Amino acid sequence: MSAALGWVDPAGMMRLTPLLGLLLIAACAAPPPAPDPDAPAIAWAASVCQATPSITAVPQQTPSDLASFLDTLSSALAKEATAIRAAGPPPVPDGSAAVAKALATIDSAQQSLRQARSRLSQVPAGDDAGLSQAVADVNTGMAALSDAGDPKATLRQNADLDRAFAKAEGC
Repeated sequence: MSAALGWVDPAGMMRLTPLLGLLLIAACAAPPPAPDPDAPAIAWAASVCQATPSITAVPQQTPSDLASFLDTLSSALAKEATAIRAAGPPPVPDGSAAVAKALATIDSAQQSLRQARSRLSQVPAGDDAGLSQAVADVNTGMAALSDAGDPKATLRQNADLDRAFAKAEGC
C-alpha cells in the first residue's frame, strides 16, 4: 500500500493517516438532500388517496343488484368526502377553494345517486318495462355523475395539488 494512504505500525497493521480519516468522516457527514418543498402537500394528497375506496364491481341489470351498486357508489363517495375533510385544508395557495369545489362535486354526485336509487326502488317486481325505464334513468344519472367529474380531478385543477397528487404514492 502507498505510504500516502497510511503507515504500517510495528505489529504489521496498516494505519490510515489522520488526514485520510478526516476525509472519510467528512464524506460520511455530508448533508442530506434538501426535502421536497411540496412534502406537506404530497402528504395531504397521499392521505386523501389512501382513504379513497376503489370500485371495481359491475352491476347486473336487476333491481337489487343495481340498488346495491348505487349504494356502493354512494358509500365510496361518502368515504372520499370524509377523507378530504379529515385531511384538513391543503397546504397550498387556494387549496381550500379546491376542496370546497370537490366537496360540492361529491354532494352533487350523491344527490344524483339518491335520485337514481329512489327511481329504482319504485319499480315493482316483475315490471320489465318499468325496470328498463329505471335502468335508463340510472344510466342518465350516471352520465350526469361522470359529467360532474371525479373529486380528485376537481382537486387537481389546482396546479399545486396536481403536482402533489402526481408525486404522492398510491395516487
